[in-house]
Amino acid sequence: MPPVLPARSSGFAETAEDAWSGISGMRSRVRASMRSAILWWAAQQAEKRPDFIRCLYSHAVFGETSQRFGEVVRQLRNIGDIVDTATLLELMKQEREPRGRYFHLSFDDGFANVFEEGGAVLDALDTPYTIFIATDLIEASAEVISDYFRTMTAYRRPVRTMSWDQVVRAAASRNVEIGCHTRSHARLSDISHDASLLGTEIAGAKAIIEARTGKPCRAFAWPYGTGADIDETARDAIRNAGFDCAFSAVRGRVIPGQTDGFDIPRHQVEFHWPPHEINAWIKGFREA
Repeated sequence: MPPVLPARSSGFAETAEDAWSGISGMRSRVRASMRSAILWWAAQQAEKRPDFIRCLYSHAVFGETSQRFGEVVRQLRNIGDIVDTATLLELMKQEREPRGRYFHLSFDDGFANVFEEGGAVLDALDTPYTIFIATDLIEASAEVISDYFRTMTAYRRPVRTMSWDQVVRAAASRNVEIGCHTRSHARLSDISHDASLLGTEIAGAKAIIEARTGKPCRAFAWPYGTGADIDETARDAIRNAGFDCAFSAVRGRVIPGQTDGFDIPRHQVEFHWPPHEINAWIKGFREA
């Protein structure tokens, strides 16, 4: 029996407000206000480095945020060039900072709105981007998706994931790269002791993506994205599976000739955030 696909219904969030949990509690509100003030200050500062490489990633582009998303993409294009992963890796191989400003744009988890809303904007602007998918969540049943989101406390309600038809259509675009985010969104540091399971989550997911899309899958982003969520055993498994690179979710500066291609830092931005917070990360706040 074919899976029951997540549908546009009251069970799945179709707006940013429905998707993400709000801030609750006085202490959390104070921290959020302080963070916002710091980011407002950072957004006012001029870009200090004339040349840089910067990786940005997000999770979703909901319909009500698509206009702001388009504005951000145009802003990036006015600042510099948005490059694909292959170009990013070539820039990283250089021994010194390249002349110019370069951004790499990616999305984690394979939410359908990235293809439906974000893809329309990016295609119109002829802009390259990468979608990292967890293959077991693509065309999964509503029950599987709901179970997954119960572990993701940042979300108030589940978000629809892509179908395989959408993944294949995206992969057919010259601007889209389908990257790997494991099979089940596994925390690699928790399973690295099990070689068979690690292989299933990394090499197995790669094989599924390549079989479905008919294209090589070269880029990997590990779930949860912090240094504690991966170890050297998992990094070796990623290399041995034939990936060219791996992306983290740790903010930081990409330094040609120094940044490890299997530990590429990225700045998270979500397009329902206040514009000054997005601008702070675009300008490289918290880059050494």
